[in-house]
Amino acid sequence: MNDFVLRMYDTLPHAELARDALLAAGYSADQVQLEAMNSEAGPVQGNFTVGDRSDRSDHSGIGDSGDYGESFRTVRQGAIIKLMVAVENEARHAQAMDILDRVDASAS
Repeated sequence: MNDFVLRMYDTLPHAELARDALLAAGYSADQVQLEAMNSEAGPVQGNFTVGDRSDRSDHSGIGDSGDYGESFRTVRQGAIIKLMVAVENEARHAQAMDILDRVDASAS
């Protein structure tokens, strides 16, 4: 069986903690891959021409409840690091999931 476990992380340090834990558990470097996913081509939350709020009192623009500053001040990048673990059987799949769950819980 060739299968994969996939996790997405917001930060490289968190993804590296997960990778290090998998390597320490005996997964090879070839089995555990990290890949940066962010791209200048993709939009982030709050980076749209119409803003990210839906409570417009009217559509007059600046000064109403949909003021530009309120709509665009919070720009948040989503998960940008993909961690993929190649596993050869169900037992290794379950082990990888357990390791990643523990790393994620301790990093929260």
